[in-house]
Amino acid sequence: GADGGVLTTWEALRSDAATLRLHQADAGGASQAAAYGSVEVGDLIEWRKADDCWVRYRVTAAPARPASGSSRQEFPVEWITYAATGAGCTGAVGATDTLTLDEDAPTVIPVSEITSPVRHGPYQVYPPDWTGAREARAWHEPPTPTPAAGGAGGASGASSPATPVTVGVAQSLVEARKFRYWRDPVLPAGWTFAGAETGTPNSRVSGYCALYSNAEGYFGVHICIYYKVLRPQRQFATSLGGSTVYEPRTIDGRAALVKYSPQGPAHDRYRGVLVRIFDAETEIEYEVIGYDHTLRGSNADAAIAIARSLLPTAGAP
Repeated sequence: GADGGVLTTWEALRSDAATLRLHQADAGGASQAAAYGSVEVGDLIEWRKADDCWVRYRVTAAPARPASGSSRQEFPVEWITYAATGAGCTGAVGATDTLTLDEDAPTVIPVSEITSPVRHGPYQVYPPDWTGAREARAWHEPPTPTPAAGGAGGASGASSPATPVTVGVAQSLVEARKFRYWRDPVLPAGWTFAGAETGTPNSRVSGYCALYSNAEGYFGVHICIYYKVLRPQRQFATSLGGSTVYEPRTIDGRAALVKYSPQGPAHDRYRGVLVRIFDAETEIEYEVIGYDHTLRGSNADAAIAIARSLLPTAGAP
């Protein structure tokens, strides 16, 4: 935990872990020094007891390698994903429990592997046939708006200027850049701003939504940025007869949920891609909904690139 105390319950492992301490030798006596030595900042490490009982961490800082005479490595971590409905996955971790470790956990969780509820950042994803209990959702009050420093930014990723607008509709970028949480996306050449609104149900209330047209003047992409007030967001892993999946991913160290239509018998090339990325530090969600043909069907990468262009860089607002 953050205070250095050893955590002994599954609940604590899923919420309070600040350091993962590992002996270099596993239970069978084999050295894992090479595997652990390859772990870097931003990597994912997973403890797993069963398919419905595991927790995945993101490495938040440089690992502490073994000191002279020591056999353990320490990894600064924070939880990012877990499954918790399995037998024996509550209360004290059993002294005889066998846990496997993946020091190179993947950044994508295929929906075929979601056989029980998976909590991924602010999202909880369920198998389509799940009939068991669901995690209660909680309301998180948005912070009170305060004027931001600086002027109206024109560069990609610029933050909002002073005097945020509480409720409004903008027909120009000059007006829109006054909206709270404003960011300028990186879009294909020829795409243009078509309008934005803030403080309304259509703008997720706590932020803003903006629409951009493609080079031909048709709807290209819808972008929303807002404080995520209701968590966890509950979502079935597949919908629409299996033509659409909601795939948990880790993008730039952040929990994300990506909706698209994968190639296969149920593929729907007209289905728009949706990307949500949650920044845990600010509790802001970045949402991209694709309308253009380049942002539909299985073309998730193009929509993800737009979403990534909105994210704050280290040390920036």
